[in-house]
Amino acid sequence: MRKNLWVGRSLLIGLVALTILVSLGMMKNRGLLDKESGISIEHLNEDQVENLHKLCKVWGFVKYHHPKVIAASVNWDYELFRIIPKVIEVKDSGEVDKVLYNWVNNLGKVKEGIRPDKKDVMVTPDIDWIKGDKFLSKELSDLLVKISKTYISKRNKAYTRFEKDSNFVDFKNEKPYPNMQFDDDGYKLLSLFRYWNIIEYYYPYRTVMGEDWDGVLTAFIPRFVQCRDSISYKLTVAELTTKIHDSHGWVRDYSRELEKYWGYNVAPIKFQLVENKIVVTDKAEKYAMDSNIQKGDIILKIHDKDVFEVIKERSKYISASNDKGIIRNMLYYLFRTSDNSLILTLERDGKTLKENINCYNLTNMFEANEKSHRLLEGNIGYINPGALEKGEIDNIMSKYRDTKGLIVDLRHYPSDFIVYSLGNYLMAQKVVFSKVTVANPSVPGEFVFDEDLKVGSNNPNYYKGKVIIIINESTQSQAEFTTMALRKAPNAQVIGSNSSGTDGNIAVFRLPGGIETAITGVGIYYPDKSETQRVGLSPDIYIEPTIQGIKEGRDELLEKALELIIN
Repeated sequence: MRKNLWVGRSLLIGLVALTILVSLGMMKNRGLLDKESGISIEHLNEDQVENLHKLCKVWGFVKYHHPKVIAASVNWDYELFRIIPKVIEVKDSGEVDKVLYNWVNNLGKVKEGIRPDKKDVMVTPDIDWIKGDKFLSKELSDLLVKISKTYISKRNKAYTRFEKDSNFVDFKNEKPYPNMQFDDDGYKLLSLFRYWNIIEYYYPYRTVMGEDWDGVLTAFIPRFVQCRDSISYKLTVAELTTKIHDSHGWVRDYSRELEKYWGYNVAPIKFQLVENKIVVTDKAEKYAMDSNIQKGDIILKIHDKDVFEVIKERSKYISASNDKGIIRNMLYYLFRTSDNSLILTLERDGKTLKENINCYNLTNMFEANEKSHRLLEGNIGYINPGALEKGEIDNIMSKYRDTKGLIVDLRHYPSDFIVYSLGNYLMAQKVVFSKVTVANPSVPGEFVFDEDLKVGSNNPNYYKGKVIIIINESTQSQAEFTTMALRKAPNAQVIGSNSSGTDGNIAVFRLPGGIETAITGVGIYYPDKSETQRVGLSPDIYIEPTIQGIKEGRDELLEKALELIIN
C-alpha cells in the first residue's frame, strides 16, 4: 500500500540505520497526507536529534510570525513533512541552516510592521535564540529577526486565532488528523512540534513550569519516533503534557484506548493524602455494603505493590500543578482496573489487613446529592457552591442576610459562577482582587496584563456577618478564582490548606491521532502580581484533616469554620 503512495524514491542513509520513505512531492490528492506523511525513521543519532530540535523551533517561530502562514496560504503541517527528510539527511548544522533558510526564504518577502504600544508585560517571548550566530547562521538569523517584526494582529485564519472582542486564544484551526497511522514518524513529530510550540508561545505560565523546555524537546524527539503503535504514542503524549505541571493539562482520547488501558472499573472509594498517608475519606453510597473498608483506613498496598510506588508509576501520565495535586488528580486512576476487584492492604487501628474490593464502572460513581445550602446551629449559613442552581445565590442571600456568619465551602467546584453575584452581597465597595495576563496577538510569546479585575459594588447594606471560606487541594480553577474574590470581603477569612494552583480558563487544542488536550490559557495573579499557578492560594488559617477525625466521621475544617464564627 505504501508503494502506491510513493512518488519519489526511497532515501537510504548509510551513516546510521536510517530509512526515510517519502511520499510528498507530486501527490495530486492532498487528502492522502491526512493519513500518511510518508516518513519512516528507523534510527536517529544525536546530530539528527539536534537538527530536528532546530527544525521544531524554526517551524514554530515561522508558524506564528510569517504573514503567509498566518493568512493560511501555506499548509504549514505539510511543509513540515516536506522538510523533515532534508533536515535528517544533512550531515552538519551549517547545512541544516542552509536548508532552513532556503525553505523559509522561499515563502516570500515580509514587511516589518508597527509594534503596538508596549503594555505592562508579564511574560516576554523566549526568542533570543534567533539573534546572533550561536544557534543559527547569520543569514538565517537575519531572516528570522526580520520576520519577528511583522507584528500581525489579525489572525482569523492563523493556527492560533483570537475571536472578535476576546482575549482568549483559540486553536480551532489546528487539524486533528484522526486517521493518522501510528507508525508514521511525520505525524508523530508534528504532534510533538505542535504541542511544544503552543506551550512556547501561548502558555501564560511557561516561566514557572520548572522545566528546561528546550531539554524536554530534545528528550522527546527520539521517544516520539520510537512509538510504534497507538497506545505507546498516546501514552507518550500524556507524559509530555505532565511537563507543563498544570492540572488543566488533561488528555482525551476519542477512541477511548487510553480508558481501556487504565481500565473501565474503579474501587468505590475516595481518598486524600493525610499525615503523609493515603487515607480513605469516603465510600460511594450505593456500594457502601460491598466491602469492609472503612473511613480512616490507611492504604498500604495495591495487589502487594506499595501504594506510593503505584502513584509514582501512574502520575507519569497525569499532569498536576504541584505534588499534592498529583494525589488529588489520581482519584479516578489510583484504584482503576480492568478487573472486577482489587486486593488492598490496609492499616486500621495499628493492625494490617487485606480486603478484596469490588470495582465498578466509574460513570456516576459518586452521585452528588448534597443540598446547595443549609442553616447550621447558631444561625450560621452554609453554602455548597458545587450544588448551586443557576441564579440561586440571590435566593440564598435573601435568607441569610441576618445570619451570624456565612461559610462558603470551596472544596466543591462551583456549579454556578458566583464571583460577582455573591461578591456584590459581601463587599461594601468595588475592590481589585486579581490581575490577569492575556496573549498579545501581535507578539507571539508575550503575555500582558489586561484590566484589573474588581469585585463588589457600592453597597452600604453589605453582609455584616463573618465570612469563612474553606479551601484545600481540591479548590481549583474557578473555585480558586472565586476564593480570590470573596476573601476581599471585609469580614472574610480563608481556612484550610493551599489550593490546587491551577487558575485561569481552559484552552483546548487537538493533536494528530484523535487526541484532545488542554492548557490554562490566561494567567491569574494576585493584585501585587505575585504568582498563583503551581503555588496555590494560601489560607489565613492553615488546618488539615487528621486520620482520627476522618475515622470519627468529623469534618474538622467545617468545625474550625464554625468555631471562628461563634467565638
